[in-house]
Amino acid sequence: MSRERLGPPIIVALATFALARTTLLGGVGFWDTAELQAVAPLMGTAHPTGIPTYVLLGWLASVVLQPFGDPALRMNLLAALSVAVAAGVTVDLVRALTRSTWLAMAAGLGFALTPIVWKLASHAEAHALHLALLAIVVRLLLAWQQRRTGDVRGRADPWLVAAGVALGLSAGNHSLTLLLVVPVGLFIVAVQPDLVRRPRLVGAFLAALLATTALVYLELPLRAGPFPAPLVYGRPDTWDGFWYIVLAEQFQGSIDDPFGNLGPKLADLGTRFVAQFGPLAFLVPVAFLATARRHPRFALLTGSTVAVTVFFALSYLNADIGRYYAGPILLVWTWLGVLGAEVARLVGTLADRRPAGSMDAGSMDAGSMAAGILAIVLVAPTLLAIPARQAALDESRNDT
Repeated sequence: MSRERLGPPIIVALATFALARTTLLGGVGFWDTAELQAVAPLMGTAHPTGIPTYVLLGWLASVVLQPFGDPALRMNLLAALSVAVAAGVTVDLVRALTRSTWLAMAAGLGFALTPIVWKLASHAEAHALHLALLAIVVRLLLAWQQRRTGDVRGRADPWLVAAGVALGLSAGNHSLTLLLVVPVGLFIVAVQPDLVRRPRLVGAFLAALLATTALVYLELPLRAGPFPAPLVYGRPDTWDGFWYIVLAEQFQGSIDDPFGNLGPKLADLGTRFVAQFGPLAFLVPVAFLATARRHPRFALLTGSTVAVTVFFALSYLNADIGRYYAGPILLVWTWLGVLGAEVARLVGTLADRRPAGSMDAGSMDAGSMAAGILAIVLVAPTLLAIPARQAALDESRNDT
């Protein structure tokens, strides 16, 4: 990737990290935060599902980031870095969909500074790493599709195998990854309907996914048995103890009447989306339709992921359920970027006064200008809300 292509994602990632740093928790937190701050630097075992990917990366971060503070602060920095990576990848993802750098940067910034996402970047949090891995998985799948359909030159299959590795890492970080199984499967079949004729590709993808997942989960029995860590949850060195943690058996009763109280649940969902997107919340349905028209397979992947994740979150009992909406927020921002590109394309066509699809220098200039203006429109509510959100989410003065 050229410097010109790397520049915008890096700029947005750095801006994300800089703003997250201003609200970053300076020491030890409570609840899951405190657990992760203690477990990861010791390469121990966290609560179910054990989150071995986070533990392994957290241990590595605790080594690399030693000059920047104590272990608790290093894990907080890892959260900020994870969200920064997610924002940078989102820029590249939206740019691949829209071919507009300005709209891509607007989507990346808008996503990163959404209240829920910014909050995740302010303290040690496995959901922050989940965002980074989700963005990477979706980007790799899109890269595979674009090469498979000929939109981008190059071999396609290695990108799908790489997506399998990323999915395996994600499965080792958070069980929300299980909700991607059906959406990813639908997407793969939609891109390559003759998949049954490609057994090697299917085998390579599944091998990458399962082998990666198995390798990271070896951390649990190894650190509870032959190479014991000082802090281990449960008994993952035994057969029953291992599956108790991996399958999160203690949380299996946390789903509450998924098909009941739909009215109040939908009202709560609407309230949450307005709180996160402000005036842009009302554009989300239109943005999805625009995405479905321009990129139907991508809409299938992201739309089904959002639907399944939101349905799960509406019925899952958790003290901080807002975290579970962060993934859908990332995907919705890609839709908003596509909507901006569609409007800009329409402006370019009207400026040229020719049928849609005919583009000359004048229409391209008009479309590019429209894309820049629309990028400002998309990100303006977020930029205007920065001071208020910064004050509301500031954990830098918390003293535990």
